[in-house]
Amino acid sequence: MIKTNPYLSSRNGQLFIEECNVSELAKEFGTPVFLVSEALLRENFRKIKTSFEKFWPEGEVAIMTALKSNPNLAIRRILNSEGAGCDIYGPGELYCAMQAGTPAELVSVNGSIKDESIIEKAIDFGARIVIDAIDELAIIKKVCARLNKQARIMLRLKPYMPSISEEPSDFYPSLTITDLTQRIKYGLPNSDIAPILDILKDSPEMNLIGVHIHMGRHTKKLDVWKTLVGQYVEMIHMISTELNGWLPKHVDFGGGIASERDNEILVDVTDYETPSFEGYAQAITSQFRDSMNHYGLETKGITIEVEPGRALHNETGIHITTVRNIKRETMYQPNIWVELDTAETFLNLHGGSDQQRFPLVVANKLEQPTTMKADVVGQTCNAEMLFLDQQLPEMEKGDVMALLSTGSYIEPMTTNFNALPRPGMVLVHGDQAHWIKKHESIEQVFSRDVIPEHLK
Repeated sequence: MIKTNPYLSSRNGQLFIEECNVSELAKEFGTPVFLVSEALLRENFRKIKTSFEKFWPEGEVAIMTALKSNPNLAIRRILNSEGAGCDIYGPGELYCAMQAGTPAELVSVNGSIKDESIIEKAIDFGARIVIDAIDELAIIKKVCARLNKQARIMLRLKPYMPSISEEPSDFYPSLTITDLTQRIKYGLPNSDIAPILDILKDSPEMNLIGVHIHMGRHTKKLDVWKTLVGQYVEMIHMISTELNGWLPKHVDFGGGIASERDNEILVDVTDYETPSFEGYAQAITSQFRDSMNHYGLETKGITIEVEPGRALHNETGIHITTVRNIKRETMYQPNIWVELDTAETFLNLHGGSDQQRFPLVVANKLEQPTTMKADVVGQTCNAEMLFLDQQLPEMEKGDVMALLSTGSYIEPMTTNFNALPRPGMVLVHGDQAHWIKKHESIEQVFSRDVIPEHLK
């Protein structure tokens, strides 16, 4: 059996997640449905946190988990209980963090196009704001005056890395990391840094507590990460000089850390060595320390932060689906189609057959010989070529398939193509399983539609 999650096991030919039989969960909750292992989620978080703590004795470590990778209230409550911080983007994610009870001081409001509404909500709540555009400063000043509060802010920087100008991105191998880290919209334009610092010199309502970067999952090469950190510190030194010796209390290195097994369909290139969490932690912290020392900048007391999304969630989730039909062609071009009740639009897949695919197992026939070759297809009117020429056990209606490593960025990207209701999500906790997001109903799919009076 392909194993991406240590809490998956085979018992008498049946797939188990933690102590639950996956085929029985399919019957109980209906398919398609997403399953999440609480045990692996907690284990991953603790590994990441202890890895960075091991190599950063100078100060605290904050794991500001990326809410976007699995924006769910119950998932967020689990992470709150582990002491996790929370990186959010937009009013919906801020609402999720607040409703889940995340402490305000551990919420980082990120992203572009922050309007007055979200800035006011963030300041009133007590979250910090990561500045992504110079125009946000005027809004913050206005809101602070109205609320009579001070805002904690960080600057989202875009380190320029000419020394790796030939290094391709794992996301887009035809483009370089140097180009993409400048071209992708997020972060302050470097040309705006000087005028922003001028504004901050005369803005007591804004407390600049730190800085932030986000390269993303462009590479697993630790030398590139070290280059990023080195250029980051060069910018910190420049800011410190301009602000008369200012030093950050918080230094955020963003996300982009690969999951341990890196079964990642959203990244084009994964087939090379994946560093351990400790490998990332040692590379980032040692380069940060050395670069700060190079400029004579103090590191003691600085809280370092990382924002894992895929590294935290990817392998915690599996997606289960039931075989609803089997078709056979015996003329012209013989073929077999195994039709599932899931869809590419539930899996963040967008047509074609050349994309990487999730690891796939037949949950109720793990130990049966693979004597059948078939195309495994989804239910929409798209081509739905999920797995072509797949070697399978002899398949029957009612068999349950499990697509592994669907824990990050998959469920949030589901759509209602063909007016299909989106799947729910179930949390597995030992031998128990609980809804944490119900299946959408057909009525809910159309709940936002409005018929004008003249069409009634």
